[in-house]
Amino acid sequence: MNEIINHYVDQHTAAVANLAGNGIDWLCQQRQHGIDVFSETGFPGLREEDWRYTSLKPVTARLFQVNVDTPKSEIDMDGLLLDGLDSYRLVFIDGSFYPQHSVLPEENNASMVEALSGAISKHPQNVQQSMSDGVAMEHGFAALNIAFSSDGYVVQVSDNTRLDKPLEMIFISAGDNIAAQPRNTLKVGMHAQAVVIERYITVGEVSTLCNSTSKISLDEGARLDYYLIQTQKSSGYQVSTVEVEQDKDSWFGSRTITLGGALVRNNLTVSLNKTGAHCDMIGLYNISGKQHVDNHTNVVHNAPHCTSRELYKGVLDQRARAVFHGRIKVAQGAQKTDATQANNNLLLSSNAEIDTKPQLEIYADDVKCAHGATVGQIDETALFYLRSRGIDEKNARSLLTFAFVNDVLDEVQIAPLRAALEKVLADRLIEND
Repeated sequence: MNEIINHYVDQHTAAVANLAGNGIDWLCQQRQHGIDVFSETGFPGLREEDWRYTSLKPVTARLFQVNVDTPKSEIDMDGLLLDGLDSYRLVFIDGSFYPQHSVLPEENNASMVEALSGAISKHPQNVQQSMSDGVAMEHGFAALNIAFSSDGYVVQVSDNTRLDKPLEMIFISAGDNIAAQPRNTLKVGMHAQAVVIERYITVGEVSTLCNSTSKISLDEGARLDYYLIQTQKSSGYQVSTVEVEQDKDSWFGSRTITLGGALVRNNLTVSLNKTGAHCDMIGLYNISGKQHVDNHTNVVHNAPHCTSRELYKGVLDQRARAVFHGRIKVAQGAQKTDATQANNNLLLSSNAEIDTKPQLEIYADDVKCAHGATVGQIDETALFYLRSRGIDEKNARSLLTFAFVNDVLDEVQIAPLRAALEKVLADRLIEND
């Protein structure tokens, strides 16, 4: 482990002078604190409870390069865009912003949609407030991200504003052996509304690490629809850390859909801090081969009369392995909490494996909370019913498998995105002669 820690510390020493905003005191202090924490902790190991089912050996076996300049290779975007999606778009390649592929809204006094590198240069004081309360450095990945934070997106939606188009953030991994460190901040003002899509893509047969953090703040009455879509190649690794803070009567809806990657770890923490806040968390993962996906969710009810709904579904084939660890915490005084959590898994192979751990931690006595998990194979009764109607066994299994994930796809409200996801899943799950 010392070799790994020393590698990234040396990378930081070599890179820090070239990071955006070098010389800004508060930002330099953040970065130094990040590398100091990483030097002490390193990457998490199997002895840590929250990581006991996910071995990071495939990640730590490679010494990824993070002190790289803006990549010079050009990317053909034609096959990477979603047909029919009219959106504002920020494109990042190997962690660096590419304005030539991006479409930003016109600058105005109401809202800010920019790349972090540009925002730091143009108005660092405006960015300081949103970046001062970054994600907690509870593990080495978050600390490493803050240490190398140089690009990502900054979105600030002003009060009583509704963005006229979705914001699409595309993170492309294209360089071999490169670790990108996107740092994103998103603030939605009082009674404002926004739709944000984060898409993570791998181009070419390259081994990459994308270690992203997103800090999201919702003011009173704000609404955010947030999509996290992961379609990396089987040689890509990703750790995503998302933290959400909700004010009174705010609404947060997340859709986390993982359809690729050799190893993917999603950390999602939502804190409902004021009365009337609601979060709606939907997840879907479909993996095969030796792929590994680990979803860790943490919903913290800090105030009374808040509600949360959580549903994660997984379809695993061959020797794939998944982990779901969902925790709902109801703090003392958070009366009238209404929270549900479910994790349902369909195993298409006897070699596939799922470790699921739904969890409740309740310190209030007037609450309504429920949680549960299911793991199984295709229902033989339903299979028999379809076969009795003249459908052969192969097609019957395909239909039942696709139906299992369809209710999650119905939660995707953006038609072009839903159509693209339906096509990917149909190609995987529905067998054609």
